[in-house]
Amino acid sequence: MKTIAVDEATWKRLRELKDKLGFQSYNDVIRALVEQWHVSRVQESVEKLEIDVDAAEALAFFRQMKSIQKTKA
Repeated sequence: MKTIAVDEATWKRLRELKDKLGFQSYNDVIRALVEQWHVSRVQESVEKLEIDVDAAEALAFFRQMKSIQKTKA
């Protein structure tokens, strides 16, 4: 397990998110934030390509492709 340092304002916002989302730990909050960041990045890329694809589906597809690449290596 690792420890990270955040300022007081960030700590309060993380605590608020944890309570609002009903997560059991701050690790869950951070994972959700990272996942949302990945989805938004994929969504931006999909919008640039002008393809009508759900961002979450695109993310799942790219993760599957990455997994396939790892098994080939």
